[in-house]
Amino acid sequence: MTALAGRVELHCHSVYSDGTLTPAELVTRAAARGVSLLVLTDHDSVSGGPELFAAAAAVGLRARLGIEINCAGAGAADRVHVLGYGFDPASPGFERRLSEFRERRSVRARLMVDKLRALGHSISYEDVRAAAHETVGRPHVADALRRLGVVASRKEAFERFLISGKPGFVESMGPSPAEAVALIRDAGGIACLAHPQTAGKQAELDELHRLGLQAVEVRYAGHTPSQMRAYGDWAQSRGLLALGGSDYHGPGTGREHALGVDYDEVGRAAIEEALERRCS
Repeated sequence: MTALAGRVELHCHSVYSDGTLTPAELVTRAAARGVSLLVLTDHDSVSGGPELFAAAAAVGLRARLGIEINCAGAGAADRVHVLGYGFDPASPGFERRLSEFRERRSVRARLMVDKLRALGHSISYEDVRAAAHETVGRPHVADALRRLGVVASRKEAFERFLISGKPGFVESMGPSPAEAVALIRDAGGIACLAHPQTAGKQAELDELHRLGLQAVEVRYAGHTPSQMRAYGDWAQSRGLLALGGSDYHGPGTGREHALGVDYDEVGRAAIEEALERRCS
């Protein structure tokens, strides 16, 4: 395998979920920032793959297709997200399950719209769908509220309406963590816990490990240095891969921090082991 160099990005989103850039625009930005490997991890969608690979080939950037699945279930609502790497998207039943997850998201968004309308806001589901290429999520509800002048940003929309305890919130309808991990593994992939600081304390992380988790997003934009050390130690003690990414969403999202993670900080061995699986 050819060794990687420079920066890598193992966690980012495009317009096929809740990002604001197309896969081609992500490739252009990644190449300009010295990223040598870009993995697209849209929520419940792999539809950005063809555009990603075509754009990456044109500029000589190494690109792979991943996924992020938001989970529901006891104690998991909107907190546990599972990243998938190295899976075969043509695996039997894989796309059918993703379609089911996307439909649950649409139902949830409609229920949020109903709650917001009951509060007196003139928002429709069509307003929410307007900027969504495929997967619909809370960020699309937030963007609709921003376009309608109700809020100034996604952040304000979440804080006023869309997080637990706020008047527009609806519980996640996603799969359980066990289902998400099984779906990725059954398709030949690696199941990685995204941003573990949102997933709970060590007992909850240990339960996810028992479900078949294979990797942890140790390096993450929202982690402090002490958190990265702690999650790295936890992953090492359980024989899990230590991976990482920025969770880049693009301009105007509040998550437009630097695209890519320094290669040495993620760990060459972990990345190359992950890439030895089927990734496209």
